[in-house]
Amino acid sequence: MDSILHYLLLVRLCAVGGLVFGLAIMDTVFRVTVPWFPVSMILVALGVLTAAAWWMSSRQGKLTQKGYMWQLSADVVALTGIVYFTGSAFNPLISLFLLPIAFSAAALPMFGTVLLAGLSVLCYTGLMFVPVPHQHAMEGVIDLHIWGMWYGFLLTAFCVAMFVAGLARDARRRDAELLRLREQALEAERYAALGTLAAATAHELGTPLATISVLTGELAVAVLDPETRCQIGKLSEQVKRCKSILQAMASDAGALQAESGAAVRLDSYLDQVIDRWRGNNPALALKYQKSGSDPAPQLVVDRGITQAITHIMDNAAQAAQTAVCVVCEWTPDLLKVRVRDDGCGIPQEVAARLGREPVSTKEDGLGIGVMLSKSILERFGGSLDLIDTEKRGTVAVIHLPLRALRVS
Repeated sequence: MDSILHYLLLVRLCAVGGLVFGLAIMDTVFRVTVPWFPVSMILVALGVLTAAAWWMSSRQGKLTQKGYMWQLSADVVALTGIVYFTGSAFNPLISLFLLPIAFSAAALPMFGTVLLAGLSVLCYTGLMFVPVPHQHAMEGVIDLHIWGMWYGFLLTAFCVAMFVAGLARDARRRDAELLRLREQALEAERYAALGTLAAATAHELGTPLATISVLTGELAVAVLDPETRCQIGKLSEQVKRCKSILQAMASDAGALQAESGAAVRLDSYLDQVIDRWRGNNPALALKYQKSGSDPAPQLVVDRGITQAITHIMDNAAQAAQTAVCVVCEWTPDLLKVRVRDDGCGIPQEVAARLGREPVSTKEDGLGIGVMLSKSILERFGGSLDLIDTEKRGTVAVIHLPLRALRVS
């Protein structure tokens, strides 16, 4: 619901409750006869209007300026009727006419505010010339007026303060959201620059890698020592892997594309990621567990998500001493991946910057893996948290909503 209408209806309920309480005090304490029947009819009509406005706004989402004008005009008319039946212009609660004017100044343009102020002034002036429908006894009228003016001021101040405080809170929340969006825009520019750099790097490294590939092929033919030929074969495999990575970088150029057009079950996808990672890190022990709803949801998985998970596992492998533990849990709407290593942990000065800017504890590291992984996950509504355990190692926790990826 629109926040301004929400505050308007809430303040209306407070004002109506305050009016009923004030009239009850007039009736019981000051012995002033209150015509409850017409007053109750007006309050019931105002309650029906409030319920209808709440229901319509919950369906439409936002009220138009014309709708605000009608709501505030109804408040003025209802207040005029209540004041007319309870003392007319002599009613000290007549100061409540200021409330609709204050709300119109916050919700309507200048023209609408002037119209509503004119309607309030017209109704107030009319009450000064119409006869009082119920001539009350004059005993205690001075005390009644003084206490009534005090109560009217109290009620008006409370309602205006509540309305203005709500608007100020919304304004602060909106400013914080704008600041967050501005930071995201700056990060997007940085990642776009990284994508351009990746494409240029792939182009520049293509020629030397092709030369290395040719030379390793010639060395494999020329060398007769079996051990040396085995090492050259491993070198050739790594060169091919580098070339495939660069080809992917050149084709993506920072864009996130789907692995394939076909859907895959989440448990099968996780097995594929783990198997591929195991093939690239055969010397490191890996403990892998998975659990979740059965059957697992069908997804069209983005390549960027695969890269993000793989980057986190690669970092864990480089930090681990003996093993990496990966635990995957899922529900129909959420995937949670915990990656833990048994290394020395993250230094405190590095942990404060990790994921926000390029920083690395490795001598040959670029420091952008965690930052890119976090950015990719956040694009899909996910998150990445790094926890330095007290005993040993670091835990990376990935939360990924599945609604955008799930096949309906």
